[in-house]
Amino acid sequence: MAATRVGRSLLEIEDLSIRFGGVLALDGVEMSVASGEICGLIGPNGAGKTTLFNCITRVYEPDTGTIRFGEDDVLGMAPHEIVRHGIARTFQNLALFPSLSVLDNTIVGMHSRQPASALASLTGWPTARRTHRRLRAEAMDILAWLELGPVAHQPAAGLPFGTLKRVELARALAAQPRLLLLDEPAGGLTHEEVDELGATLQRIRDDFALSMLLVEHHMGLVMGVSDHVVAMEFGRTIAAGTPEEVRENPAVIAAYLGDGA
Repeated sequence: MAATRVGRSLLEIEDLSIRFGGVLALDGVEMSVASGEICGLIGPNGAGKTTLFNCITRVYEPDTGTIRFGEDDVLGMAPHEIVRHGIARTFQNLALFPSLSVLDNTIVGMHSRQPASALASLTGWPTARRTHRRLRAEAMDILAWLELGPVAHQPAAGLPFGTLKRVELARALAAQPRLLLLDEPAGGLTHEEVDELGATLQRIRDDFALSMLLVEHHMGLVMGVSDHVVAMEFGRTIAAGTPEEVRENPAVIAAYLGDGA
């Protein structure tokens, strides 16, 4: 019997398909992320994991299927509304602004929460100044939590790669998401940094009270931090369950090691 999920369903994906020309990139994908859990999403290269992320964040328009986030229909949202509804993401390739400071890169993540108009910000109206001070203080708190305080005022350009990965986390957390999508956060990290990342992700889930959908090729990290794991191959969901159940699933073993494994 499968283990009980952490909480009620937060993200529900049903019968999701998308075709690019003659390639069926997603083929009736079914999966869910429960409230308060870390859900690992694994699969060989080309399995459709990043395509699925791009459907959730409205970069791609699926041909069929539904995506529900709580009570909201994700496919009924415009792309710029996704963050405002509580979904934030990091990217496989860093998407920071090199010339901006670590602090300002973090504040960029708060744009969806900024009530002051662009005109108010430009003219320096008191409301805009107060809002900026508040957001700046919140950003500094996040940076301190991630042990980035000492580099807060340094430009992102030139900082070590592992540090930049944490800056991306800070920017995503600044949006105050309920669901954090992580696209290969361990890519390019050392073994020691991967171990630190695993502990950090679990602390983020607990301290920030959010859920995570983690796409990652580092199996040790996925199996070590995930409450629930979903495996994909050729655009289809082939297994779902606890890390132990998925690790021992014959279809998953065949997908990674071949049918003769």
